Amino acid sequence: MEEKLITITTESQASALVLQSYLKSNGIEAYLHNENLVQPMVAEGVQVQIKESDVEKTLKLLTEQHPKEHPTRMNGPRKILVPIDFSTPSQNAARFALHLASKYGSEIKLVHVFNSPMVDMIPFTDAASIQIDIDISYNVLHNNAKKKLIKFYDDLKIFADKLKLNKIKIGYSLVEGYAAYGIIEMSQRYKPGIIVMGTKGDGYRSSELVGSVASEVSDETQIPLLVIPEAAVMKGVDEVKNVLYATNFDSCDFKAIRKLISITSAFHVNLYCLHVSTEPDMAIQQAKMNSLKAYFKEVSPKIRVECTLVHGKDVVKEFRSYMAEKNISLVALTVLKRNLIYKMLNPSITKRMLYQSDVPVLLFHA
Repeated sequence: MEEKLITITTESQASALVLQSYLKSNGIEAYLHNENLVQPMVAEGVQVQIKESDVEKTLKLLTEQHPKEHPTRMNGPRKILVPIDFSTPSQNAARFALHLASKYGSEIKLVHVFNSPMVDMIPFTDAASIQIDIDISYNVLHNNAKKKLIKFYDDLKIFADKLKLNKIKIGYSLVEGYAAYGIIEMSQRYKPGIIVMGTKGDGYRSSELVGSVASEVSDETQIPLLVIPEAAVMKGVDEVKNVLYATNFDSCDFKAIRKLISITSAFHVNLYCLHVSTEPDMAIQQAKMNSLKAYFKEVSPKIRVECTLVHGKDVVKEFRSYMAEKNISLVALTVLKRNLIYKMLNPSITKRMLYQSDVPVLLFHA
């Protein structure tokens, strides 16, 4: 009876050939399925398969390719960017950032993005009067936004004084433009170690889909993004006890795990690693989970980690059930950049979690 073949990854033909050669050089026979022999240079969706008995050996070999830098050697975020819209979720995010800054000795930058008026198709004879109206409207919007931002800043300083956190450096910036683009531009200039923001704020409801600002920021920046939903009231980092890392067994897991442990290293947390599979055959997933569990122990042996593999058709439902069972207070996800067509046809679990979650979500990037 022939041994069962397991698909470990799906790659372009070029990448599949490289992986096949690498495995063969280490004594593991690999087979390619769905090859395009007519146009090999443009072939996609080539499956790399191995014998079921070689799964553990293969995953261990591939895991060893990733760096084992100990997370405690990494520095926490020196700068924290907090986008605000003066809503309650923004206030929660800013206060949480304040506690986070106290743990790492970080500085905080508040940023508010306001929209200026736009007028299209102005008749030539009316252009001068319309321009005056635009200038007046712009000044009114700018001054109102500035007053609100300064009041928000003053309130946060008072809050910091009450908690004896007045040594934390806090600054603020007012930016004109579209919310997501303004935040992304500020992050490029300020270079924070993490962005902390609330979702479903009043300032975003009037013109944008719920959660879209956080979603767009997560798509366009490589900086870890901590999203605090409207339903989640975060008073301090000490409330974060149980952290869930949701894995889809991508190669970027190893980098994300090191970042996650680095960010949570200042707190006493329990880590949970979960994968929800819709496939009936879970042999390869179990082997990959064993590999991740070993990696967790290697990079941070002192942190308690529980790894779980669940089978279910509704991924988000299974995640939410697990979160309730384990009393999860923070979810960590990895964001993979996809092309526009993929995004339209396959709404990611990340966005669904952003829209539906009532606990903070920490996003990493591949």
